[in-house]
Amino acid sequence: MPDRADGSFVTQSDALRVWWPAARDALLEVARDYGAWLTHEQLSERIQAATGISTRHPAPEWIGRVLDRVSNDAESRGEPHLTSLCVGADLAIGADYPWAPAGGGERAREQGAAEDRFECYRFFGATLPADGGAPQLTPRALAPAKRSRSSAPRGPRATPRATPPPAIREVLCTECFMLVPVAAQCRDCGAPLPEPTEG
Repeated sequence: MPDRADGSFVTQSDALRVWWPAARDALLEVARDYGAWLTHEQLSERIQAATGISTRHPAPEWIGRVLDRVSNDAESRGEPHLTSLCVGADLAIGADYPWAPAGGGERAREQGAAEDRFECYRFFGATLPADGGAPQLTPRALAPAKRSRSSAPRGPRATPRATPPPAIREVLCTECFMLVPVAAQCRDCGAPLPEPTEG
């Protein structure tokens, strides 16, 4: 549940209204520094410090909603994709990056994000190298896929079947209208939550 430094409660929707302009400002600052980018955690720290509204929830639980608003605003202004400047803890842009090339894999998605970051640097006035610069992949995207090498002869391998993690059950809070994990009380506003419906 977001709150101010004085401990007063702030609804999630009110926090988002304050956080997204702060996120935009932070990303504009990054866009003016050729080759720079932020992780979700770094951006969340900047947002909370700039606004005085903080949350104990991990950044991956809420930063996407902030980035969606930044993205919509940039698009309405005719600006490049500012959200390409924000990567996950694994230094990858993430599978949910909306401007990834259709049908492309992870490498194509990372390359597309690098090109979007480069467009941000040019558009927002970063000082580019003498050669004009080029799209830059994050260190994770640059690393080759790890392959184990073994000198032992290989026999037939069984293909392990990964069991998908259980889906998080969520319910809509009737007070703050946030989608939250099933519990007795809303983690954002403290109101009692309705019983989840099956289906």
